[in-house]
Amino acid sequence: MDQEDKQIAVFCKDVTKSYITGPTRVMALRGVDLEVRTGELLMLVGPSGCGKTTLISVVAGILDHDDGECLVFHQDLRAMGQTKKTRYRGLNVGFVFQAYNLLPTLNALENVSVPLLILGIPRPEAQGKAKEILIQVGLEDRLHALPAQLSGGQQQRVAIARALVHEPRLIVCDEPTSALDAETGQLVMDVLRNTALSKERALIIVTHDNRIFHFAERIARMEDGRIVSIESQVAH
Repeated sequence: MDQEDKQIAVFCKDVTKSYITGPTRVMALRGVDLEVRTGELLMLVGPSGCGKTTLISVVAGILDHDDGECLVFHQDLRAMGQTKKTRYRGLNVGFVFQAYNLLPTLNALENVSVPLLILGIPRPEAQGKAKEILIQVGLEDRLHALPAQLSGGQQQRVAIARALVHEPRLIVCDEPTSALDAETGQLVMDVLRNTALSKERALIIVTHDNRIFHFAERIARMEDGRIVSIESQVAH
């Protein structure tokens, strides 16, 4: 995809976010500037505690930032009411949590179906799409397993499938390969990258896993609540 054909998916300008811890205000984001375009896989790297997860949570509309501007496909999620924001996120954002956040009483197929059911898609169609994406991430033999019956790596793949199943325009992942061996990590990254590029979507991945750096078009490095550098590279 030529650069001129790409659209701005995420635009952040001077974004700040703080937390109150007892009597202390802790600054998690200290004026972040970031632009992510469709068709791009951007990785966000840096030491633990530098603000990476806070930033992607703001971008995904899970947290509201304090000051600055953060737009997702030209929409200010902070300005939306809760119902509208939830609907917008349900249609446009897929989030892979580091803690998986699977529903323990639902099997893999049912967990992955949830985003589609929330959007009103009939259960048979939702489960059909869920099965397709679970097969793509190599879990065709674990469709009916509960989370407690799955390994950490298998739960991670269910979480990734759930984030992709409703074909969101923005996919945000927090350490998606942390629980995966090298071969499975490459498989999952192939699925993620192909989804982002083939659908003209944008993908942001927080990672410490240097085994997957080569999948990124750009790598943004964070330190102390700020993006300190952005490096372009040829993705493989």
